[in-house]
Amino acid sequence: MKKRRIWLVAAIAWAVAIFIATHSPSSTGGHTQLLIKKLLGLSLDEAAFINFVFRKLVHLGAFGLLAVFLFNSFEKRKFLLAWMITTLYAATDELHQSYVPDRTASIWDVGLDSLGALITLALIKMLNQRSYKKS
Repeated sequence: MKKRRIWLVAAIAWAVAIFIATHSPSSTGGHTQLLIKKLLGLSLDEAAFINFVFRKLVHLGAFGLLAVFLFNSFEKRKFLLAWMITTLYAATDELHQSYVPDRTASIWDVGLDSLGALITLALIKMLNQRSYKKS
């Protein structure tokens, strides 16, 4: 029981961290693209491509991690609850971004966030089944 509470606190803290990151106008695609261009000495087109890939991987990873924290917070229906809550939070985060200057909301990003959660949860399920078969 106590471990589940720790995981829930981690999930809430991570959700707050996502909120803070997406609230910052400095975390827009344009800002990260310029940073990538300067740091790596790339052309604008090369930096745009790297920026796109990087930002999409961040979506997958950030919401995948939120799903892990939530998954470990629950006792029953862990997979479904973790995926649904992560997807709902992704949708509310995109809505939140629509009110932040220089940020935009995207239904595609919600889908990507949900996919990141789904992939991560599927990996957890596969690893759990694999370790269960070994013992």
